[in-house]
Amino acid sequence: MAINSRHRITIDASQSEVFKAITTAEGLKGWYTPGAKGEPVHGNKVRLHFTTKEGPFEWNVVETKPGSTVRWECIAGPGSAIGTTATFHLVAKSDGRTTVDLDHAGLEESDDKVRICNTMWGALMHHLKKYVESKETDPAFH
Repeated sequence: MAINSRHRITIDASQSEVFKAITTAEGLKGWYTPGAKGEPVHGNKVRLHFTTKEGPFEWNVVETKPGSTVRWECIAGPGSAIGTTATFHLVAKSDGRTTVDLDHAGLEESDDKVRICNTMWGALMHHLKKYVESKETDPAFH
């Protein structure tokens, strides 16, 4: 049975700043991994390589709506990751902050890596927040 992993975080930054962190190689290197390759924009592939954890992951960027939505589809990765989608939804708040909802859909409940994956996305969201707010590079994975 397929399940979804869902996360929400509010970042003290504009929607455009958060969107840039998710849709540029420089941004991904700042909060995700220095082993990010490819520009994460619609129609491109992104490869996320790690030296300290299982991987790499490769994602097709299947949707971008400027400032508000980014959707990736996994084409390579461990466990049952292939075929899953990770969607970032950004919503501007009236106080200038941005709420980010992350939905990772299509995970197989029977895959032992689902709990690890859920934990990793939670950690990644906190690294995204720290990177955007501080402008200091601190990737979650190396």
